Amino acid sequence: MKALFTITLLFIAVLLCGCLGSSSSSTAPTLAFLYVVGQGDNAIHAFNEKSTGDLSPSAVAFFSTVPRPVSMALHPSKNFLYVPNETSNTVSGFTVDHTAGVLAPIGTAQPPTPVCGPGVCSNPIGVAVNSTGQFLFVLNQGSSPSISASISVFNIDQTRGLLSPASFTTLAAASPQFLAISPTQGFLYVSNGAAGNISAFSIGANGALTELSGSPVSLGAGATAAGLAIDPKGQFLYAADSANNKIASFNVAGGPLAAVGSVSAGTQPVAVAVDGTSSFVYSANQGSNDVSAFKSASGALTQVAGSPFLVQPTGSIGTPQPTFLTVDVSNTFLYVANQGSSSISAFGIKASDGTLGLITNSPFIQSIKPLWIVTTK
Repeated sequence: MKALFTITLLFIAVLLCGCLGSSSSSTAPTLAFLYVVGQGDNAIHAFNEKSTGDLSPSAVAFFSTVPRPVSMALHPSKNFLYVPNETSNTVSGFTVDHTAGVLAPIGTAQPPTPVCGPGVCSNPIGVAVNSTGQFLFVLNQGSSPSISASISVFNIDQTRGLLSPASFTTLAAASPQFLAISPTQGFLYVSNGAAGNISAFSIGANGALTELSGSPVSLGAGATAAGLAIDPKGQFLYAADSANNKIASFNVAGGPLAAVGSVSAGTQPVAVAVDGTSSFVYSANQGSNDVSAFKSASGALTQVAGSPFLVQPTGSIGTPQPTFLTVDVSNTFLYVANQGSSSISAFGIKASDGTLGLITNSPFIQSIKPLWIVTTK
C-alpha cells in the first residue's frame, strides 16, 4: 500500500509539471526536431517539437557523445550538428536525418576531433559555423594561466561533414564567454566576460581570423559581456550585459561594431535570441527567472507589452535560472533552457507584437540541466 501511495504521488507530480503533456499535444503533428545538451550525462537528447509547441521524446531519444557536451552548432545545410565537449577537449560531429531526427556520428571510424594540440588550448565552450558552411570555429576558454583562450578553426568537408585543422587564433581576453558569426557576411564576434567588451574579427579565405580596427568595443563601465545574437539579416548584434542588467545593440552591417544603444532587461541577462523576422529580441534573465521581450527598430530596442515573462507559472517549485534560449525554425515558439530547475520552458510567440505566452504543459522537466538548444526540420 505504501509503495502504491508513493507511485500515486509521483504520478501527480509529473502531471503538475506537465511532463506527460496532454492527449491533444501527444497526437499533434511533429513540426520540427529539438536537441538539448546539458550537465548530467554525455549525450544529446532529442525531442519531437509538436505543432502545439509541446515536446515529446523522439523514437531514438539519446545520442552519445564524450565528456562533457556544453553547446551545439547546426551547419547552414542543416545536415550536420557539431558539439564541443568541454572536459575531453574535443568536438563531436553528427549527421541529421530530416525524416526521423536521428543523429549519426560523422565518420563512424573517426574519434571525436581534438580542439587543438596538447598544452595549447582546452575547455571548448562554444562553436559556430560560418555562413558559407566552410569553417567550424571553436571557442576555447582555457583552464589555467598557462593556457591561453583561443579559437580553433576547422575546414568542413561539406559532403561528409568531416573536420580538418585550418588555423588557430589566440585571444587576449582571459575568459571569453560566447561567439557569434554573421549569417550574411564573413565576420565573427566574441564576448569577453568580465573584461566587459566584444572583439570583432574578419574571416579570411582560409578561415584565419584578423581582428578589426577599433576592436574590442566596450559595453560600458562595470559591464560583463555574456551572450550574443545576430539578427538573420546580418545587420545588428545584440549583447547581454549581465552585470548592468542591459542588452546592448550594435550595427554590424559593415563588420566593425557601431553602437546603437542599450536597454534595461531583467536581472542578470545571460543569453539573447532574435526571431526569424529580425523584429523581436529576447533575453534569458538568470537572476529574475524570466525572459525580456523587445521590439527592434533599426537595432534600437523597446520592451513589448507585458515584458518580462516568467519562465514558469507563479507558485511553481524550484528556481529556474534560465541560461539559454532560442526561437524555433517555424518562428512560432521560443524555448528556454532552465539550468536550475532542469527544465525547458516553451512560449508561443504572438507574431503581431512579439509578446510571449507559456504553453499549457510548460515547463518540460529534463533528466539533465540543459545548457543549449537547437531546433531544425
